Amino acid sequence: MKKILLTSVLALVMCVTGILSFNFNVKAETVSEDIDISSLMTEDALIGYSQNQTWGVYYSDGYSIINKISSTTIGAGGVTNAAVKCEVRVTAILERKTSTGSWARVTSWTQTNSNAFSAMISKSVTVANGYYYRVRSSHYAGSDSGTSCTNALWM
Repeated sequence: MKKILLTSVLALVMCVTGILSFNFNVKAETVSEDIDISSLMTEDALIGYSQNQTWGVYYSDGYSIINKISSTTIGAGGVTNAAVKCEVRVTAILERKTSTGSWARVTSWTQTNSNAFSAMISKSVTVANGYYYRVRSSHYAGSDSGTSCTNALWM
């Protein structure tokens, strides 16, 4: 089972590397709402991670990814891994920090795979400069779910 999860993560990294010109300067950590985002802007790519919830049998883990492709383009995506074959879905939501301090949705994408161990989605988006951006993902496998979120990325 660990080999399947490792393969899924490696596939995501290879996908992001090929499609989004991924910068290997990666910082893996999850964000909480009370973190001062002004200190988190030293990385060009961020990964948020969600672990298995103890009450489910389908959901294994999930990831949110954001990276800076150019001065005006962000790569964003997510992946959901299941412990057993089932319907697997990931919804990646690109958000921008507003002047009031809240997060506003810029755009979102969903990928659903039936009878699968994983679902993955990635897109590139042209964004305005002078804002913080993050990716928040919802992960579903069978009847189980989880969430993940990256730290903020300054553009």
